[in-house]
Amino acid sequence: MTRKGAFAALLLLLFPSPVLAQGFSGYVEAKGFAFAERESDRDPWVLGWSTLFAKGERKLGDAQFTASVRAEEISSQERGPLVFDPADREARRSPLSVRDLWVRLPLSSTLDLQLGRFELGWGKTDGYSPADAFLPRDLSDPFLDEKLPIWAARLNGQKGPLRVDAVACPVTTPWRLPVLGGRNAPLETGSPFGRIRFEDRENAPPRAGFVALRLLATIGDWDVGGWGRFGVRPAPLLRFRPDLAFPAPSGPTVPVDRRYAREEAAGVEVSRVAGSWVLRGEAAALFSDDPDLGDALIGTISAERGFGDGTLLVTLAGNAKDTPVDPALLFDRALLPALIAAWNRTEAWGDWKVVWTEGLKHGDGLLKAEVGYNATDVWRLTLGGELPFGSEKGPLGALHAARRAHLAVRRSW
Repeated sequence: MTRKGAFAALLLLLFPSPVLAQGFSGYVEAKGFAFAERESDRDPWVLGWSTLFAKGERKLGDAQFTASVRAEEISSQERGPLVFDPADREARRSPLSVRDLWVRLPLSSTLDLQLGRFELGWGKTDGYSPADAFLPRDLSDPFLDEKLPIWAARLNGQKGPLRVDAVACPVTTPWRLPVLGGRNAPLETGSPFGRIRFEDRENAPPRAGFVALRLLATIGDWDVGGWGRFGVRPAPLLRFRPDLAFPAPSGPTVPVDRRYAREEAAGVEVSRVAGSWVLRGEAAALFSDDPDLGDALIGTISAERGFGDGTLLVTLAGNAKDTPVDPALLFDRALLPALIAAWNRTEAWGDWKVVWTEGLKHGDGLLKAEVGYNATDVWRLTLGGELPFGSEKGPLGALHAARRAHLAVRRSW
């Protein structure tokens, strides 16, 4: 699809149209970002982002089929060329992405088999969970922090108070990182010789994926569980190559390679309802022989309460072991220790959401706020902003040049 073709398709979908078929849904959205400052002259003051998302769902007998696709146009370096990338293994977002393509087959009254491409999440949205550490993420936009779907087979079942979730993902989908040296990457670019430009080199990620198993049980007021997984860690390890540095018109340039390590992990979790609150605790041990990754012992505690048609979730997360390298280079552990508070609520006119994240090591943080107004059943207007603050030595404070406001218009069907 050419850029003009994609834009024409988005314009056509802005006009009212009948529902094409039962089980067909989606939206078209135009979003604009305005920034308060720039990290370098490569960063734009304003950014446009348009999205077309379509999803179809069908049931044939007891089998459920789901497929969805997303087309995007982004006016920045975050978007890559239109290439065949069914597992999202390219370094930049493809203009066209398959989000769902799966079938769920009931094997018995208590056990389902899901095959294909789907999104998986074991952690709590807006919180922090070590159980999600093996899942791929797209940090092209670090404030959106989007999960990437995986190709996998999944067994999911429940019998009485016992639940099981087993996943086998045969191919790695690596984390997608922001453009290194840009406003969205929390990496220091200053040096005694001036600002350094990083060149993110293409490195083929390994093919092998991961296997994971999770068991849960409800015992009285308690919900307890344990999980384990092994395979390739999807978050890359960055290797800076000053030995290959070269001068460029914009300044000294250092190539950066990516490599991937194996990592095994096991964790336990417990939760219970205490009055109007839900209390949770998680602990996970992660092991790797890679000298630049090492082991980790990550724990979280959280409390959640419903307020009307909304929830308040407060999470405290930390790593009891030191990392052998700067945690900012590991991305998934850069934030720890951290306090995260997320409050969202649905109103008669729309909804709102506020998220406050505080890094407890450097005193940096991020304040996100968003208000959505439902003009009609199909039209929605969203206004929000992201404000990283505090010490630039922290992973969030280092994103100070990414402070921004955004406005989005969406039409759903």
